[in-house]
Amino acid sequence: MKRVNILLILVFASICLSCAKAPSIYQDSEDMLKTAGNLRKFHAIVHFPKEIKLNYPGYIVGVEKSPQDKVAKMGIKLLTKDKGGIKRIIKRVQKSHKVLYISHIYSYNRGVKPLYNLYTTDKKYIKNAFNNSYIALDRLKKDITKNRAKYNIVLVFVMGWNTSQEEALRNFNSLYRNIKEQSSKDFKPLFIGVTWPSEWESSLAPDGAIKLSSFPGKAADADELGITWLGALLHNTLKDIKLPIVVVGHSFGARALSVATFKGNSVYKKSPLKLNKIDKYIALQGAFSMNRFLHKGIEKIYFNTDQTKTKVIFTSSKYDSANKMPIVWNTPYVGSSISYKRHCKSKYSNKFTCIKYKKNDITKYLKSIDKLLYLDCSSIVKNNIYNSGGGAHSDIYDKEMGYLLWQIIKSSY
Repeated sequence: MKRVNILLILVFASICLSCAKAPSIYQDSEDMLKTAGNLRKFHAIVHFPKEIKLNYPGYIVGVEKSPQDKVAKMGIKLLTKDKGGIKRIIKRVQKSHKVLYISHIYSYNRGVKPLYNLYTTDKKYIKNAFNNSYIALDRLKKDITKNRAKYNIVLVFVMGWNTSQEEALRNFNSLYRNIKEQSSKDFKPLFIGVTWPSEWESSLAPDGAIKLSSFPGKAADADELGITWLGALLHNTLKDIKLPIVVVGHSFGARALSVATFKGNSVYKKSPLKLNKIDKYIALQGAFSMNRFLHKGIEKIYFNTDQTKTKVIFTSSKYDSANKMPIVWNTPYVGSSISYKRHCKSKYSNKFTCIKYKKNDITKYLKSIDKLLYLDCSSIVKNNIYNSGGGAHSDIYDKEMGYLLWQIIKSSY
């Protein structure tokens, strides 16, 4: 009997091993890009285009990361006049083993349509995927221009740390739906969701340990996303759209958009890009230092909002435990109540309008805001969301936040 059991176990193991070797439908491209295995979660819509999708008209721009020697054969062109933290980010892009690039863009305006997909095109595109990201953005711009008359505002959304593409799509759908339900009939947004490889994967260490150790690396990746293709999207692809542009980021997504909005004009073809006008920048529980808006601190990344017309809105909450933990660069992240209390009472408080969010008062403050509105949203960002950590860090997918976002968006018309 024991021999029979051992034989059955060996047969079963052999079958499992054989199954594990079955190739993906896009295995060749994934092997070239080094995005196979668990990293497929960042191009999930390529595998399931009609199942994992936006429920509303819009676009998804998929950014991934691969070894430079696989995707940047013609090198990397980046430019900056900054001498501080932005220059440091650019050097990291140029010298890192891996680099970010656009691997796919999907349109959801008339069914599901891939505008650009490295996994199904000629393999020659892969060897220069970094610079071919311009081709991806040019196709997006062409499609947007063709449908320009349908829209009256542009929304760009980016999610944060440890968010797979499938989860990002779910979050985009939740945010979009809640805004739509609060909106007026003339709300006709051009919606663009950007996904990025926001987590590490390893079979050699526990999942929790990997996620925790990835924090500084993914913070840096968020900055790289902002200085490269997210910045190129805002300041090149959307340059001549002639519509108000509102960008919304959660956590590290807000971090990426902060760099993209105020400094993200460093990727260029022939000459540097001029900063596009971004009407509003919204950081939902932002995971970055307030020093970026104060011109101080050793991070040396400073966004001079006096040189732009962009209005800035931060949300914070005393129930957000994720943003209380990473006190780096000598300051807590803006999504925490610690940052709200510290900076709203500091010598820099004249730079902000600090208020405790009340539904009935928000329109008044939006009319009077000069540059930066700092909201204590503890009254609505207070619950733990299914399958998320950090206390109420991800409590942004309900009708209360939908109402707040709609009021901010509406004020841009």
